[in-house]
Amino acid sequence: MPYQRATAIEIDSKMREDFRKRLKEYGVSAETTDPVLAVLFRTFAQQLENLYSDTGRIRLALLDELIAGLGIEPRKARPAQAVVRIHGASAPVPIDAGVVLRSQSPTGERFNFSTDAPVTVSGAQIVFGAAYEKNQLRVLPGVEMPENFLAARPALDPVKVNLGPNPALFLAVQPAPKEHLSGHSVYFDLTPDARPVQDALASETWCFAGPQGEFSAPGILRPRPANAGLRRLEWLIRPGAAAAGEELQDKTPLLPPGFYAGRVFLLPPIPPERQFLCAVPRGLEPPLGRIFGREAQHLFSQPRAWLKITFPRDIPPLHTAIGGIFLHAITASNVECFNQTIVFEKHGTAIPISREGGTDWQLVSPLSLIGENDTPYLDEMAPSTDPHVGRFAIRNGRIEITPARWPDGRPQSQVNVRVWISAGEAANQVGPGQITSIELKGAGASLRVLNPTSAAGGASSESFATAQERFSAALLSRDRIVTRADLLAVVRAFDRRIRDARIASAVERVGGALRRVERVTVSLDREDFTDPELEAAYLRDELQSLLASRFLHDIGLSVRTEWVEP
Repeated sequence: MPYQRATAIEIDSKMREDFRKRLKEYGVSAETTDPVLAVLFRTFAQQLENLYSDTGRIRLALLDELIAGLGIEPRKARPAQAVVRIHGASAPVPIDAGVVLRSQSPTGERFNFSTDAPVTVSGAQIVFGAAYEKNQLRVLPGVEMPENFLAARPALDPVKVNLGPNPALFLAVQPAPKEHLSGHSVYFDLTPDARPVQDALASETWCFAGPQGEFSAPGILRPRPANAGLRRLEWLIRPGAAAAGEELQDKTPLLPPGFYAGRVFLLPPIPPERQFLCAVPRGLEPPLGRIFGREAQHLFSQPRAWLKITFPRDIPPLHTAIGGIFLHAITASNVECFNQTIVFEKHGTAIPISREGGTDWQLVSPLSLIGENDTPYLDEMAPSTDPHVGRFAIRNGRIEITPARWPDGRPQSQVNVRVWISAGEAANQVGPGQITSIELKGAGASLRVLNPTSAAGGASSESFATAQERFSAALLSRDRIVTRADLLAVVRAFDRRIRDARIASAVERVGGALRRVERVTVSLDREDFTDPELEAAYLRDELQSLLASRFLHDIGLSVRTEWVEP
């Protein structure tokens, strides 16, 4: 319930009335108030009004401390996000994360956006797309087919074919010469009522067709969350080079999911042995012949990269939910890096870093605080045995710094502060086509950018009510599995391909003592997998790992799979 703010006049009047009542209780009648008391009442009333006006700020500060103490995502601004398509590359051009994009709003304000992830652009093109559902294959109208495909006048009516019970998307991509699709991106333009399709894309498997047109385990990819809501595709069976040396993880704090989260997918590095090309995948020759007629054999004689994305059986119609599928698109967020060296004697130890503290921008996230001896500062809640380490906390739009100390106990004199800042909701003014340039040198200087979508999702700060609700939910759950109902819910929510789950409790002897064991059995359908045995083994191992990380101590756990009868 929100606090009611009383004005100084109301407080002064109430104090005068209470004062007269108290005098009357002692038999004293006072028709007028002493001038000295009147000044005292007005002064005290003004102080109380100031206190009431700070109630909201005090509540926010206390909530921020509780959130920080539990390690929950802090309350911060959300940067606006847009989708940009990059044109003009014939040979592959790598574009790093954080490349600056310039824009201008209709009001004349200029906003900078930064790419959310590294991406490769080239002359690759999606030449054909089709949706398969309910034993029918039809051309996706949102795919920009080349002129020779359009000249064949493909039939737009669905064609009957049996490719299994699950809906799917099929994409034929013409890679750049002597190159494949390593590091490329795929953007799905979805209609407003396509939320189930977007949710399914976040977890469903992709698969490259092999040289013989087969969809098998070596080509399977799975999406994983990445920066700002992007989805990074990973190999189910990792190539030898990736298994030997894992990629270095980016230690930079990730941006929260933006407005266009779950619509851009990044393909992984594709080693030479996985750069599969084929003319037509198995089972698609007859329907493609009926769609393109006599031109089908000529149009699909050239080897191309074919992708298949499988969907749940209860998904809404794909051909109406997908407005377009495009390569060479990436999300960009309205963030910039604020980098400044703070000299404590000159600037103090409480530095404003957001509009709440008096700056012209909003804080998104701290990146790093580095002391004079190149040691990082820690959050004030982070544990450490080093008594000389520097610490920081963010309160009321300011970053409060406890300076690090030298080994002899002397405080250090300065610190380098790097934070992500944003214009917040102001950047939502950037409309389609208003991101006009990209700052690249060398081979990328000739690239052109176009934002087909407006920037959206920017927020200057999270409200108290929203933060409190998020804090309460995290405090109640904390991702723990306590009861059997908790365990069953987590198992069923782990993967939509889990048809059913059973839990049986048992007691086994371990090291001369008895221990309780929970045995989980999940039921799977072979039709939901490209390679059932291999994918089921991965699913079992990952589910076992997840449950073990969230399960209570001293309770054993085992997971097994079984196949449902057709």
